[in-house]
Amino acid sequence: MSQTRNNIYRLFSGYGDCEVPRPPGPEAEKEETKEEPIIFDESENPMLQEMQKKFPLRPPSFEMLLQPLRLATMVEPLEGVKVDFGMGLSQRLQVSTSWLLPHGPGGSFDLTLMFAGGKMANPYDFVSPSPFLMARVTPGVGKQDLKLVYKINDKIEGRLSANYLSRDPRESHVQLEVDYNGHDFVTGAKFGAAGEFLSLSYMQSLTKSLIGGIELTGLRKPRQLVGLSGGLKYNYGLTTFYGQYLQMQDMFHMGACIKGNPNVTFSTELVYSGMSKEMEFALGTSIRFQRAKFNAQISASGKLVTSLMHAINPFLKVSMHSEVDFFKQEQKFGLGIMLGSG
Repeated sequence: MSQTRNNIYRLFSGYGDCEVPRPPGPEAEKEETKEEPIIFDESENPMLQEMQKKFPLRPPSFEMLLQPLRLATMVEPLEGVKVDFGMGLSQRLQVSTSWLLPHGPGGSFDLTLMFAGGKMANPYDFVSPSPFLMARVTPGVGKQDLKLVYKINDKIEGRLSANYLSRDPRESHVQLEVDYNGHDFVTGAKFGAAGEFLSLSYMQSLTKSLIGGIELTGLRKPRQLVGLSGGLKYNYGLTTFYGQYLQMQDMFHMGACIKGNPNVTFSTELVYSGMSKEMEFALGTSIRFQRAKFNAQISASGKLVTSLMHAINPFLKVSMHSEVDFFKQEQKFGLGIMLGSG
């Protein structure tokens, strides 16, 4: 009886639970016109930014310490026309191709396949999927690159990298890496599959602003060598300072990255090679517009390289590149076209 009464009540008074259609307002129009975010480089990947917020004290690995400095104002040298096309065959599998057509004879063609396993929160979740597989082939010269990443858990990650520079199997390099990611430290080991070298590294966040670490490398082939390297990173307001010494290469890097505002970045880098007794100094800037990005770098050797990338939409980008050597009186120009999601 009570069930029948409840059914009758829902029949006559349950219309309040129904959603009444309403005319679209300004909020609905904003949702409809919301565009896919335009990403120019990996530093703008929203998933990478979320990862950094989740682990604010986790330092980078030793070999990735200088990557933010290099990418801040990096300009890809390009002469001729380069066409990149990428598409997702599925949410997990992506294929991309690249054609390079220089002004003179030659040219190259690359084919890249990427597979991302695990949980995919959105199409940009290529930050730390597990497993992750990438294969790149350059048929013209027989070059092949393979990378496999597998996470045992949230803290332990293993990587396998294989690089074949040509069709000659002797010109190849296979490397295994293991990283342990702690709350405020990262320790890792990497070694050659043929036993030609072994490297151990440790990076620690000493404070919220200071990161330091060392890397010990032992080389067995072609001759036995042992080298100890060190690196530092220090954040001071909107400026980040970098320093790294690589004993095996007898090379010293020092630089700074300055954020003028969220859309303007300046960088400076000094590189000294003890083997060649040469020093290189460079200045760079990067300006981010709503749909464009301009990068420029000038070095003490008299070389100026610039690039301007314009995003017509999230799936079509056009870039113009120039390189001028004031001492050698040489100029190079290039045009890049990026289609799809690659």
